[in-house]
Amino acid sequence: MIRSAAAKPRHANGFTLVELLVGAVLSILAMGSVAFLSVQQIRIADNVYATSTIDRSFRRVSDLLKVEVAEACLLRGGANPRTTATLPDTPCKPQNPSVCAPAAAAEDLRLLVPVQAPGSNAITYTVIRYYRTGTELLRDGPQVGANGLLTATAATGSRVLTNVSAFSATVSADCTWVRLNVGLTVPGSENVVTRTLDLYSGASLSIH
Repeated sequence: MIRSAAAKPRHANGFTLVELLVGAVLSILAMGSVAFLSVQQIRIADNVYATSTIDRSFRRVSDLLKVEVAEACLLRGGANPRTTATLPDTPCKPQNPSVCAPAAAAEDLRLLVPVQAPGSNAITYTVIRYYRTGTELLRDGPQVGANGLLTATAATGSRVLTNVSAFSATVSADCTWVRLNVGLTVPGSENVVTRTLDLYSGASLSIH
């Protein structure tokens, strides 16, 4: 039996225009979905990287603050602690508790650090200040030497941390501990990460 031309299998005629259009649309949708997911993954990866960078930076700063606050004998916000006094009143153990005021949150943190002069029993007192200017956390005070000890050379406006959107210090009424609230802006976005840090003074001349 001889088949006519009309009886040829359908696939011999190829795809119709409608089938080609449907295939093209499905391909475009698939590629669009892949591209969208790729962009989303890149954004998530960027956010994770930025947040991780902030966390690492804040850990370094918090380590520095822990060391310097532990070396301080008195903490204060908004005003410098006294560096001189007449016995039995001392800078680290003030007879008048009002020197610790104000106890409300301040926009800076000031540390009173007793320093023993090399080769001598004489004690001097120096003030270290942390504060925010613009988006930077800055430090005023004696520099840290290669041996890890404070030097006699003071520096003003040393940058400690960037992308800082908020910085406040609430010092206890007895000037022995502080709660720091730090707002950090995630690079490339408007997201702000808030960190809270409680620190305690620990110098041997502390008023604990």
